Amino acid sequence: MIDPIAFNIGPLAVHWYGISYAVGLLLGIWILTKLNQKRKVFKDINQIFDFAFWFFVVGVILGGRLGYILFYNLSYYLENPISAFAIWEGGMSFHGGLIAASIMAYFFCKKYKIKFVDLADIAVIPGALALTFTRVANFINRELVGRVIENPRFEWMGVDFGDGMLRYPSQLFQAFAAFLLFLILSFIFSKKPKKGVLIYSYLTFYGLFRVIIEFWRAPDPQVGFILNTFTLGQLFSFAMMVIGLIGLYRKHYLHV
Repeated sequence: MIDPIAFNIGPLAVHWYGISYAVGLLLGIWILTKLNQKRKVFKDINQIFDFAFWFFVVGVILGGRLGYILFYNLSYYLENPISAFAIWEGGMSFHGGLIAASIMAYFFCKKYKIKFVDLADIAVIPGALALTFTRVANFINRELVGRVIENPRFEWMGVDFGDGMLRYPSQLFQAFAAFLLFLILSFIFSKKPKKGVLIYSYLTFYGLFRVIIEFWRAPDPQVGFILNTFTLGQLFSFAMMVIGLIGLYRKHYLHV
């Protein structure tokens, strides 16, 4: 396994986790500038940088951390409040980050008089690509591990994350799904779809991919299975998929 610490600068340890977020942010800004040339949403590059800061740093990072604390491990952080700031140790909720980032995007749109759907339609594209890097970082960080491989035919792909068990590399499955989602959204964008199609497509495909891949991912031990079958992330993702499908149906059949 790769060491979660990429390198050290004196006493400072630089983690792959942080590098993944930095790469995702920089690539996201670059992609937004390219998309903005084809579908004008932002006034200039300064506005893109402003959006990236509030959306990514405040929304995704703080929202993701808060979502994990509230949804997945509230009792632990009530007893260990200082640990809430140790983001490098892992513990981020995608759905918490999505909710918080959406709220930040809404207020950003209000401030600059931008239509929320216009912003959301292009923001989801670099968002999908950025998630690819964070899932790889999850793999390096040895978190969000897969379920134990019980079928000997699949042991060739097994990874020991430190507990002596061969597990599915579910983080890499999710990284691949995020990159595939990026390609799908980029293709849809190239077809100049109606407003809202991209955001609803994002919700649909992300939800679908996550629901499927969660069957190879171990549930968070402090949460366990819901109804002895589903993970909490699976239920959140199923809700995303339903919202996305309803939105696409309304766009395609009801023309709203």
